[in-house]
Amino acid sequence: MKDRLILLGWIAGMLLAASLAWSLTFPYRADSLMRSVNKALDAAGDTRAITSPLPHRFARSAPMGFWYRLYGSDSLFFVFVIMNEGILVPCGVEINKDGHAVDVVPLGSHARQVMGRIPQGVIQVYIRRVESVASAGGTPAVKEAQ
Repeated sequence: MKDRLILLGWIAGMLLAASLAWSLTFPYRADSLMRSVNKALDAAGDTRAITSPLPHRFARSAPMGFWYRLYGSDSLFFVFVIMNEGILVPCGVEINKDGHAVDVVPLGSHARQVMGRIPQGVIQVYIRRVESVASAGGTPAVKEAQ
């Protein structure tokens, strides 16, 4: 019994340490992703750039990704990953101030190649989820930006 409690204590401690590390490294991860996205947009010849990551909040209805402000605009930019047939495709979607998707942007040369093979229905599922959070102000981060 004592050995099981020690094992459970170690597991709980490791989970606590991992979740603490995950939450405390948000600013670093957001800034690193912002630099990578801006490089990918620049390499694709896109004139948009993202800036100032919005604060990270957990919301049950929000898809996993990062919210940013779009430089020189009232729009937001959501960076996320579409998964189709086991392939992860990094994408971003520009969300206007009304909460509607303006444009889905593949982030990277491989993403641009694969994007045409992803069924439009799959892409629309992701867009609807992001739009529902943005239009309803579902996360505190989106409410702060509006």
